[in-house]
Amino acid sequence: MASIIPSDDGHGGAAPVRRRAAPGLIWFPLACVLPLVVLMLGFFLWPLLGAIVNSFHPYGLAGIDSAHWTLVNYRTLLDSFYLGVLWRTVRISFLISLITAVLAYPVAWYATRLRPTAQAYLLILYVSPWLVNVAVKAFGWTVLLSPRGLINRSLMSLGLVDSPLPLMFNETGVVIGLVHAHFMFVLLPLWAALGGIDRNLLWAASGLGATGPAVFRSIVLPLTLPALLAGMIINFTINMAAFATPALLGGSRVQVVSTLAYRINLIDLNWPLGAAMALVLLAVTLALVLAAQRLGTARREASA
Repeated sequence: MASIIPSDDGHGGAAPVRRRAAPGLIWFPLACVLPLVVLMLGFFLWPLLGAIVNSFHPYGLAGIDSAHWTLVNYRTLLDSFYLGVLWRTVRISFLISLITAVLAYPVAWYATRLRPTAQAYLLILYVSPWLVNVAVKAFGWTVLLSPRGLINRSLMSLGLVDSPLPLMFNETGVVIGLVHAHFMFVLLPLWAALGGIDRNLLWAASGLGATGPAVFRSIVLPLTLPALLAGMIINFTINMAAFATPALLGGSRVQVVSTLAYRINLIDLNWPLGAAMALVLLAVTLALVLAAQRLGTARREASA
């Protein structure tokens, strides 16, 4: 049972009542979290530590040389080829996040104007592609974007183009496929943020003579900026690690870090170099995410 210990607080009154928590109330949350902790330690942290260790070993004909330590793998990644692949990955990921944010804003705004039932159907329509395997979606895009695909044949039959547009095996195909695949990660936070805006604020601003763009710039955007940044950060991190869509729609012409790491690890079998590349990708992604979070915090503090 909980014990109540009255005492003087030094001001002539009784101190606040303190109740001792039952032991079961303390151990029960820990027991619920323990399986997740074991799962993270065994299947995430331990392989990550193994990759860190392997990245500092050289690779030879016999495999990983665990007896020697070196920085040669990280020096190799400073080559212009690997730096170009990393820059392409960051640039494409940021471009996809930006395009997705621009496209998701009007959709989320339109959804909040609908009745709850219509909103549910519309969101299910946009979320449903996520239920399909990513490789299946990428193959579906090849049917549309290939030189003899539906889009090019339609454009040529209408007389808009004389020859097929290069929509595959380049950055254009990768951007199109990943915008479609990760659209919901920006749409859902924006939809929730826009739905939580008090409509009286918009009506008051309009009543005071503010135009539509002014209302959006001074009210809607500041209130939804945290959700927008959160969605873009999630979108960006997933784009950085995407593999199937860049491999199928970009091919060997558009190398990103994930496809290059696949070739190094599973074809060249150079696991130390692949581990170093994975760690560099993780570090760059975390650095950019932290920078975006700091920027968002600074913007909120400046506008407060």
